[in-house]
Amino acid sequence: MFAMSWFHLSAPGGLNVTALLALAIAAWLAGARCWRLALAWCLLFGAALLVAGASQMAFLGWGIGLRAFDFTGFSGHATRAAAVFPVALALLVEGRGRGRERVRAAALAGAALAVIVAIARVKVGAHSPSEAVAGCLLGLGAAGLFLARMQSARAHSPRPLLLGLLAAALLLPRADPVNAHQWLTAASLKLSGNDRVWLRRGWQPAQGPYVPPCAAARVRFDYLCT
Repeated sequence: MFAMSWFHLSAPGGLNVTALLALAIAAWLAGARCWRLALAWCLLFGAALLVAGASQMAFLGWGIGLRAFDFTGFSGHATRAAAVFPVALALLVEGRGRGRERVRAAALAGAALAVIVAIARVKVGAHSPSEAVAGCLLGLGAAGLFLARMQSARAHSPRPLLLGLLAAALLLPRADPVNAHQWLTAASLKLSGNDRVWLRRGWQPAQGPYVPPCAAARVRFDYLCT
């Protein structure tokens, strides 16, 4: 029962929620004609995703990590949740005649939600504590840099758009529509030229070649399920 609850608590960090909210934030800012702020958000969120994904690929393909800290890459769920939720909640209250304290409280609430997602990723066995903490800090760093520039947001932002997308995201299926980790694995093997992934257990390559988790007819480029 508790394992299932932790799984549900980790779900808000999935791509089906965070990617939609990230796009909604960009659309919100573009609709408010805050072009530079929209660009800053896209660059910061994209950079956080790139760092998290590259760190996981480095371990899967080449075994690069910090064994002493049981670190094989930033948690993607924690990174995305920490980047998106503080910004989304801060924008929900910004520009409604409310003071900076309300905006700060909303951002902190989003950060708290991200921390819960990070803890859940550890509880379900998806990541080590160091990976969850590092991912959360990476995402919070991106969110913090963006919020520091949020002064240029305008009160005429199209709030119903973001509110609608927020509701839609929370109602989507809990599982990621695309297995992002499988895509990272396939890319890592192709780039490294190896046929087997590195494993946390023993900190060494798997004993046998990587087999994609799908029927042979669905395998593309040797390792990718489509």
